[in-house]
Amino acid sequence: MGTIIKKVFKLLCIFIPAGILYAYAMFQGGFVSWFLFFSTLPIFIYMILLFFYPMSRIKLDRKIYPVISETGSTIKIELTFKRPRLLPLYYCIIEDVLPESIHFRDTKRKKYSYLANPDRLKEKRNAKKIIFPWFKRTFSFEYQIEEVPRGQHLFNQIRVISGDFIGFIKKEKIYEVQNSLMVYPMERNLKFHKYAQSFEEGESSSYNRMVKNTMVVSGVREYIPGDRVSWIDWKSTAKRNTMMTKEFDQEKSQDMYILFDGTKHDDYNWLAFEGSVEIGVSLIDAIREESAQLFFASLGRNRQVIPVHKDSMSKEQVKRYLATVQPEDSLPFGQMIKQEVGKLPKGYLSMVVTTELSLELYDTLIQLKQKNSRVVLFLVKASSLISAEERQRLKYLSSSGVVINLLTEGILMKEKIEVNA
Repeated sequence: MGTIIKKVFKLLCIFIPAGILYAYAMFQGGFVSWFLFFSTLPIFIYMILLFFYPMSRIKLDRKIYPVISETGSTIKIELTFKRPRLLPLYYCIIEDVLPESIHFRDTKRKKYSYLANPDRLKEKRNAKKIIFPWFKRTFSFEYQIEEVPRGQHLFNQIRVISGDFIGFIKKEKIYEVQNSLMVYPMERNLKFHKYAQSFEEGESSSYNRMVKNTMVVSGVREYIPGDRVSWIDWKSTAKRNTMMTKEFDQEKSQDMYILFDGTKHDDYNWLAFEGSVEIGVSLIDAIREESAQLFFASLGRNRQVIPVHKDSMSKEQVKRYLATVQPEDSLPFGQMIKQEVGKLPKGYLSMVVTTELSLELYDTLIQLKQKNSRVVLFLVKASSLISAEERQRLKYLSSSGVVINLLTEGILMKEKIEVNA
């Protein structure tokens, strides 16, 4: 009702001045009065025509290049405007209404310098341009979005504003134009080392790379220079009167289970969660060749378990899932791990990726270590936000045999991340 009253009021504001000028010219007469009327008449006519101009006949289109990208990259967006040639438009303000999910700059590794204060990375972006089309039926403009963050970004609306010369008549309409942009998380370069009993950040010890156990004897063969003396099979050597050594099969790769924390904690840090996503997707590439069976399990309100094979399709499935995952309120992560590992046989290497070491998770990891041969923890958190209680729990976990990887801002900003396993 209020909108109709406003429209009627605006029409009256056009007709009344025009009528006053016409009456003045009729009664006053003379060149000046009629010149004043006819010189303003085109403006009044244009305002009336613009008032009834059908904005719904304008067609808008949006194209995104590319539609699939990686965090920190730059995308290009093109908006195309098409309309019937009914009336010249003095100006058009075209605004692409950007989704809330894109209002933060992902500067790749550099963003982790703000791990303790992530909101400093948030920035309100806008894509707006004023164009003077006049009689043009079709025109377009391009803009770029730099340093796009992870996620599936849904572009739904474009706002168009037009008006007359003096700004009295203003036409505005929001058009539903839907496009989707998928931004995958960045994969980090993880370098695995043999487990060392330490979790102190910044430690730079000398480790041996992980190697497979080669102590399963499969047969014998002739001695080759370089073979170890301990490999010599003395019985076969005596029988054949030539030096024989044992031949080994590599031990079967271990079954691995990545347990990803998809729950929302009380002290939720969205940038730390981004770091855990990057670690999660990077683990897939780093260990899938080393494992006999590998499963990725995201534990949250919506439990998701993805078996990862050595082909690229299963890795792509995990990447697509991690591109869109967001933490949600659910059962505590420690409790969900108990439910998950209860279904597993003994002997799995469990890799736990989280941003918070709660007391319940601490107890769960202790129990998990007693059941499994190896438990590896990846804790992503700003060093200044780690409480004394958490540091104490980390020490107890390390002394209990749990492999600790404390990933703070200093480590996450490195090009190559060294972790223990």
